[in-house]
Amino acid sequence: MPEELRDPWWASWFGEEYLALYPNRDEQEAEIQAAFAVERLAAYARLGKVGFLDLACGTGRHAIALNDSFYGVAGLDLSLPLLRAARRRVTKPRPGYTRGDMRRLPYQSGVFGSVVNFFTSFGYFDDPMDDLAVLEEIRRVLVPGGVFLSDLFNAERVLSALVQYEEKTIAGERVSIRRWYDPSRKRLEKEITMEPDGAAKTYRESVRVYREEELRILHQEAGFLVLESFGDFDGTPFNPKRSPRLILMAEALKDDHGA
Repeated sequence: MPEELRDPWWASWFGEEYLALYPNRDEQEAEIQAAFAVERLAAYARLGKVGFLDLACGTGRHAIALNDSFYGVAGLDLSLPLLRAARRRVTKPRPGYTRGDMRRLPYQSGVFGSVVNFFTSFGYFDDPMDDLAVLEEIRRVLVPGGVFLSDLFNAERVLSALVQYEEKTIAGERVSIRRWYDPSRKRLEKEITMEPDGAAKTYRESVRVYREEELRILHQEAGFLVLESFGDFDGTPFNPKRSPRLILMAEALKDDHGA
């Protein structure tokens, strides 16, 4: 089947197999990361009718942790299996979860005081213009002066230490992972083969690799001003050689009409 006729990788990957591959993504980790976000975004969160949008919220780990901040939380994801898992979590009050595409957010303009996006949930689309569209939509749903916090892997560190092949056993199942970098498309590719019940199934991840300067320029084009960059959730400044993460805080600027 021609590549252009295939479903995009993210349309089928984020289900039970995805959850099995990343069992270490637990509530304790989410609480640490949410606390980092609340500490830096609380003043912005109170500017909106809703304090936080957890964009690509997955199973709701971060949304629930953010909900303890009392600013109000909404979560959006495209994956029905992940949203079902999020809705099964018993919390009061429960964050409002919506299924949607981050390129066309189903919210009114200026609703949120802050938007968060964790665990490299940006750069999925083949066309870089779609990434710009995502940032423009985030800016639209933020109040002027609201802030977007994004969390991506540190491209330089990941590519310098890329493990091209590994095998592991997860929940009793054999998993093999092949990774490579495509410099012509600036994408990190991952092929995951899982063998539940002895029947091999192969899945794909493909993420656009953004270095800090590229990401700053893209934010600027979308109407943001990058305020700070961090290298991890301990608040250390970003260092391209050593930092495990690239975490940006960016303010939504007013447009030419003052809106």
